[in-house]
Amino acid sequence: MIEALVVKGIRKTFGGLVAIDDVSLSLKQDLMTILIGPNGSGKTTLINCITGFYQSDQGKVLLYGKDITD
Repeated sequence: MIEALVVKGIRKTFGGLVAIDDVSLSLKQDLMTILIGPNGSGKTTLINCITGFYQSDQGKVLLYGKDITD
């Protein structure tokens, strides 16, 4: 299957708070994937970094091999 979305080493901080640190994942085309975790674990922050709503401090987001980080 084709890798549709690849996230490599994403880190996001807010002041002194590290919200997500070194998060990597690979999502395949035509598969449904769910992101689960407890409150405050960084799920929304990760989604906001992937979509570009937040600028990540480090890492890359690739969509079908194209860097869409910025």
